[in-house]
Amino acid sequence: MKQKTRLGNLNLKYILIASLCLCLSSVKGQESKSISLEQLQSEMLVKTGDIVSVSCDFEQNKHLQYLDAVVTSTGKLIFDKKNRLRWEYVDPFEYLIVINNGIFSIKTDGRVSEYDIESNKMFSQISELIVSSVNGTIFTDPSFNVSAEQNEKEYTVLMQPKDEELKKVLSEIKLQIDKTNFSVNKVIMYEKEDNYTEINFLNKKFNAQLAADTFACE
Repeated sequence: MKQKTRLGNLNLKYILIASLCLCLSSVKGQESKSISLEQLQSEMLVKTGDIVSVSCDFEQNKHLQYLDAVVTSTGKLIFDKKNRLRWEYVDPFEYLIVINNGIFSIKTDGRVSEYDIESNKMFSQISELIVSSVNGTIFTDPSFNVSAEQNEKEYTVLMQPKDEELKKVLSEIKLQIDKTNFSVNKVIMYEKEDNYTEINFLNKKFNAQLAADTFACE
């Protein structure tokens, strides 16, 4: 079943994750040093110029301090440079987000809801994040205070939102980016009350042949 609907009580946090992870387990204990955002953007454009699609598995761990618990879920992510996205949770629940041809679709419990990106401010901002993630300008995005550092194997990008609505959900986003191919290894989102969500990206494949219905939400 498909329906077009107004923006409801969507989880903005997870939608933002999907957008930020399009730049397509962490290395600790290495000495880090700062790097200019302009240099990082320049290197990214060089190293990702031949990448037209990225597919991977992900493991999401939500750390809930008030329960002293970690909630784990897994799924698959596929993105191409036509700004199409498939973000699919498969365990322990099924939940699908697809961005394709100006439409933001969500499928849950067999029901598909569609949102016109251009007619909604939030989805329009998400679309802009997608484009900036691909072309590297996300590192100089005026919507965030951004800083970066590096070690031998990774770049670490810290992003603090300026938007007041987004601040209510997230205090900081941390991206850990592989130096060899500029794919995201990990995203950590820090929330209120010391809760945070960590997503690791695994089994990454670049420029794989994609099925015709990859970006269909049915």
